[in-house]
Amino acid sequence: MSNTSIQNKQRSLSIDMVKGLSIMSLFFLHFENGWMPTEYNYFIVRSPSFYFVVGWLWGMSSNKKTIRGHWSKRKEGLVKPFLWLSLIFICFDAVMVMLGQYNLSVLGRDIYKTVTLRGIGTLWFLPALLGGEMLFIYFRDRNLIAKIFLLAISFSIIFLFNKYSLTPLAKNSILDFAIKSPLNVLSDCSNAFIHIFIAYAISSRYGKQIFNSKNIYLSIAGILLLAVSFYAFNFFSSQYLSIQILAHIAANIVVSTGILSLFRSLECFKPLSMPLSYCGKNSLTIMAFHFCILLQLAIIIDKNVLGYTSYYGGRTIIYFLIALLLQVAIIEIINKRFRFIIGKN
Repeated sequence: MSNTSIQNKQRSLSIDMVKGLSIMSLFFLHFENGWMPTEYNYFIVRSPSFYFVVGWLWGMSSNKKTIRGHWSKRKEGLVKPFLWLSLIFICFDAVMVMLGQYNLSVLGRDIYKTVTLRGIGTLWFLPALLGGEMLFIYFRDRNLIAKIFLLAISFSIIFLFNKYSLTPLAKNSILDFAIKSPLNVLSDCSNAFIHIFIAYAISSRYGKQIFNSKNIYLSIAGILLLAVSFYAFNFFSSQYLSIQILAHIAANIVVSTGILSLFRSLECFKPLSMPLSYCGKNSLTIMAFHFCILLQLAIIIDKNVLGYTSYYGGRTIIYFLIALLLQVAIIEIINKRFRFIIGKN
């Protein structure tokens, strides 16, 4: 195997490790409620890191993507999974309605979220990622003014959505939801585009230099960047929403760069790299099923079987551990029998 092939394999492993940590952080935080201390935000590696690794990989690649070529690829990897998973979760809703666990409005809400591309539960991520990718590819080779203009528009959309997200846009709550749902998609796509754009800019200039650095330097840099981002997430605040959003985006970029650098230096440590890369490679399945089915079942069992009035406390960690085992089983079943669900042949 050539040195180039070995490097590519290593790079993809560190990328999968970042994706794995990101999805497992979300998995844990969605299940946990009232067990972790809340004075600090410890789980700083979250969904924006997925956008970051897309831009990073593109920055290190010599292949220039086209709108048509990328759509052909993502139609299999994002569009079909969105449709299949949405159908599965709508059927799950219907069963819960028939069993008296869900109100009929939940089924109607999720159908509407599917049609508007808002997505059921965590499925919002798939249209957001695709939209951000398509925007980036279209504007990648445009002049500087066009890029700055789109960045400004994207930031403005995020700013306006955050500013008015808690403000009713209609007197009727159902109509308010119907209006905000597609607006949320625009905000998510804009957020994805900005993170992909910045990651690409860093990677295309410094990616190879960073990845070829000695492990000790990567480790030190990674730890320092994680410390900076932890401070930013937990101790920085501004009365101005625009500054707060900019700081949040910057912190996401810093933490993603930091964790990628650290994991690059730890790829050979199998006890860490193997489980995280496994989760990263199966992040789509974990993202979808842990929230839309496993968490919902945990909440239903907690209330209707065990008789608790609220989903809270140390027992949520027990639910998480059980869900973790069930999630592995779901991954293996889909990978062996139903690969078409996640866009694989």
